[in-house]
Amino acid sequence: MTRTLSVSWRAAPFIAIDVETTGLDPRRDEVISFAGIPIESARIVTPQSVHGFVRPHDASLGASTKIHGLREEDLAGAPRAPEALAPLAALMRGRIPVVHASWVERTFLRKAGCPLPRRIVDTAILWRLLCIERGELDPGTCSLSAIAGALGLPAHRPHTADGDTLTAAQAFLAMATHLEARGRETARSLTRARRDLRGWQLWHGPGGLRSG
Repeated sequence: MTRTLSVSWRAAPFIAIDVETTGLDPRRDEVISFAGIPIESARIVTPQSVHGFVRPHDASLGASTKIHGLREEDLAGAPRAPEALAPLAALMRGRIPVVHASWVERTFLRKAGCPLPRRIVDTAILWRLLCIERGELDPGTCSLSAIAGALGLPAHRPHTADGDTLTAAQAFLAMATHLEARGRETARSLTRARRDLRGWQLWHGPGGLRSG
């Protein structure tokens, strides 16, 4: 992976990932659907994408059905984790994950037995860094749909795993291209975006404008 990080981001293998869950409490909630789309040579490889349902062990869908549209009967025949997530785990090997607001995927995939590697790209962080490097205010954490709209991109079926994965992949490619023009050319320069954002905040203070 170290060698992968040192090359141009355009030459590095990525995989956009999204999961839907029964809720946001890691103590009781679980993954119920997932999707992954490979990104090779700065292109989205949809024919190799994976997606599926996960039957939860204990959690009830409850009010989350109103968000993702999944019902108990939709999951009744699905395998449980980590078996259900095996195709995603296989596709993830050797690739850098691209996720939005990464704590959800990192927390719930680890709980489901399909942990993310340490180095990932978070599209929410990339957007904040891009805004700052343009000399704009730090917008804070924005929704994936809002970022896509600001980039002139469609938001595909929000709050579905396959739709959000495609939106994240397209937003990633757009932001990586913009950041490349500002000197962030390697895969490592994208995976370290969170660290760079924190450094900028320590120097300028939250919400401050970039000088120069």
